Amino acid sequence: MQVQNQIKRTLSRTENLEQIRQMLDGPGALLRTGFADDVCERFGFFDARGDKQRSTCLKALRDLAKKGHFVLPPAATTESRKLTPRRLVEAVPAAEDVPATAGAVQGLRLVLVEEEHQHRLWNELMIREHPRGAGPMVGRQIRYLIGSDHGWLGGIGFAASALQLRDRDCWIGWDVPTRRAHLHRVVGLSRLLIRNEVHCHNLASRVLGLCLSQFPEDFEARYNFRPWLVETFVEPEYLGTCFRAANWQGVGQTQGRGRQDRDRAMGESVKEIYVYPLEPSFRTLLGVPPDDSGRALAFDDGIEANNWAVAEFGGAPLGDTRLSQRLVNSAATAATQPGRAFCGIAKGDWPAVKGYLRLSSTFHRPNT
Repeated sequence: MQVQNQIKRTLSRTENLEQIRQMLDGPGALLRTGFADDVCERFGFFDARGDKQRSTCLKALRDLAKKGHFVLPPAATTESRKLTPRRLVEAVPAAEDVPATAGAVQGLRLVLVEEEHQHRLWNELMIREHPRGAGPMVGRQIRYLIGSDHGWLGGIGFAASALQLRDRDCWIGWDVPTRRAHLHRVVGLSRLLIRNEVHCHNLASRVLGLCLSQFPEDFEARYNFRPWLVETFVEPEYLGTCFRAANWQGVGQTQGRGRQDRDRAMGESVKEIYVYPLEPSFRTLLGVPPDDSGRALAFDDGIEANNWAVAEFGGAPLGDTRLSQRLVNSAATAATQPGRAFCGIAKGDWPAVKGYLRLSSTFHRPNT
């Protein structure tokens, strides 16, 4: 199975470009999708299920055509690329009598979207109630409806991960060739919707827990291989509370670039990156050496990652053990996101912020 950008790299070789030109000069007037199918067969571009990787091949062919290597056959129609999402004829009925806490929700379940009506229902929910709408989402996709005895509570959508993310890639520790080879094992949580009228404490984190226990099996059943890591992006003002409650880990920030931002326009807002490993040994599976020798260490990594702050600052002669402990705690918190203001890292933990500011004023107090 050719993965991610390797299809384009394969087709970019001089000898393969010549083969493509010969195919284009041959008999027959194929449309573009038919030609992409022929290219998949010629070069063996099949996914884990044995299906042709037509979409990825088409994208690679379009990119190479833009660079002047050849001229592609015409597309079937111009309008075919302007498809609108399938929708219901009316809004999804509101959920009724939803309890105030997730544990009291009756019949909470995830419904894998497979049938036509389910697709329409999911699209209707996202178009009407999610800030980013229904899409388009890219790559391999899995959708769920959040069901209950009280009605539909929301929806979830998984799609392709970001092609490259500086903070995520540094956290994983892979180099560019390794990322290209294994990126298909990283999946993006592209949509998470809890409906506006649903006010249920801990529902989002409860749903995330249900989802991540079910999702790997559903993904493997559909695409014949398992993902090893899930990522998502959160607007800073939302604090990522439900993700942290569901044991996701913040690993940095985006740079404000969308997936198609080839001109570095930075048109997207900067978001927090959260990840959730689906396999304990995900780094080894993703190609990082088992001893992490190829991984750049973060400030909070090391031989004794959980104790480094104690080792560095625990014996600081501040005259009060409480001040020493505050220094240890503040240093450990600040090191999780170097360069950010402490109040932003603390994410609303105002006692920690207050203690940090008092500690800073102690260090900067002028001598008398």
